[in-house]
Amino acid sequence: MKKSIIYLFAGTLLLSSCKDDEKDKESCSKPFNFSSGAVVINEGSFNGTGSLSHIDLTTNEVRNFIYEDANCDVPAGSVVQSFAINGEKGYVVANGSGEVQVVNLSTFKQEKTIVLSYPRYIAFEGEKGFISNGTSEGKVFVINSSNAVTDTIQVATGPEGIFASGGKILVGCTGHWDGDLFTTMVDSVVAIINPSDLSVTNVNAWDKPTDFVEDKNGDVWVSCAGNGQYDNGADKAPAFVKLNVENGVAKDTLIVGEVGESISKITINESGDIIYYYKGDGVYRVGINGDYINEEVLIPGNFYGVEVDPASGNILTFDAKGFSSDGVVGRYSADGDSITHYSVGVAPNGALIK
Repeated sequence: MKKSIIYLFAGTLLLSSCKDDEKDKESCSKPFNFSSGAVVINEGSFNGTGSLSHIDLTTNEVRNFIYEDANCDVPAGSVVQSFAINGEKGYVVANGSGEVQVVNLSTFKQEKTIVLSYPRYIAFEGEKGFISNGTSEGKVFVINSSNAVTDTIQVATGPEGIFASGGKILVGCTGHWDGDLFTTMVDSVVAIINPSDLSVTNVNAWDKPTDFVEDKNGDVWVSCAGNGQYDNGADKAPAFVKLNVENGVAKDTLIVGEVGESISKITINESGDIIYYYKGDGVYRVGINGDYINEEVLIPGNFYGVEVDPASGNILTFDAKGFSSDGVVGRYSADGDSITHYSVGVAPNGALIK
């Protein structure tokens, strides 16, 4: 009888403690409802933790550390690389700590952690999510509607940007150098995944494909960094390649810049006819019909990313400021005129705009 009383007392204490923990979590959290504006991805400092900021593009109000605020100061992870949404869920991808945090968009509270080795970007098609894992092993992980990893797809090495279009998933695989002198580029392809059977078709678009946008005609443009001047005859300037996703055919190639220059993240205007990108000295633009190609820099500066606000057509630039202090997001007109600037977290690399 005494033992029963003791067990009952211990159980009561445990239940009370759990309720107290839940109460503490509720009291220390500051929920954030992401319904519009820009969620800025801040990678964070070296060996530090990344963060997310929110910019209200109507009022210009900035709120930093929205993930930490909603989760009692617990960070999203090390090197927050990207952020994506699917339905009512948000996905915070941190490659440094190998985590994808699943959050409720109406509160930004963490609901689940997906653990991988080196997640980079995520895209969705139907009830499946596809996460590029940017290592030499070359893998894309598949998650289901419950955010559980269900499959692994073998792709070429160095998978980076991932994009959904025309019922397919495109992955930019940057490849690797092979041979005794590392002078041969292999595996530098766009992998096109069929979500129904997870089969893969490789397209040799241009060297080092990294990012994608879709134009007004439904064609996908992939940005390719090209090869540097050290590649012993394999030199290639950066370029944009237009792909027909249905048949995997490269329809057009626009070379933008010289050998030794590089492009990576790109964005497109709401009309789907002007692509914005950045090189070492600032933001450039190119029309899908070749307009503005290799014109002078549109927005001078040392940036880490570029986005377009579809509502206003304004261009957002992301300045990492040395990767150790608060970064700056610049806002410009479509013609490159400065409008305003925002102070955000450390090392901003882009944003998701809703």
